[in-house]
Amino acid sequence: MESCLPAMLNLWAKLRMAHHLYWTLHWQAKGSSFYGDHSLFQGLYQARVEEVDNLAELIAAHYGSSQLDPVRSWAMAQECIMGAVGAPSPVTIAEMVLEAVEEANDACMACAYPAGTTNLIADIGTNHLKALYMLKQRYMAGPAKA
Repeated sequence: MESCLPAMLNLWAKLRMAHHLYWTLHWQAKGSSFYGDHSLFQGLYQARVEEVDNLAELIAAHYGSSQLDPVRSWAMAQECIMGAVGAPSPVTIAEMVLEAVEEANDACMACAYPAGTTNLIADIGTNHLKALYMLKQRYMAGPAKA
């Protein structure tokens, strides 16, 4: 299971990145779509808190709480933030998390994690697929067709 730790820590960093960036977008909402965007990003950043916590507890259970070093973990999250800052839209945030979910899911399969672990990763993936859908509807929707 030791080889699976980097995938778990990467997902944890991406979740922390998503929380921080969605929260920032929540504060930056403006214009005619202010209320809808403000509410959308509030829901997205609030949902990340439970995911961050649940994944951290899972990492501690499998690898020990010493793996949850605050300086190292925030440095990883900052690297993710720097990679996302130039992103053309908030859609990229959800896509980055989904990539990390896939890596963590593959690691779960390779390391034969128990069902509870694989279910938690799958639930995070499902949540981010929903987020991706909402963000695509808001930021990438084309004209309606009759």
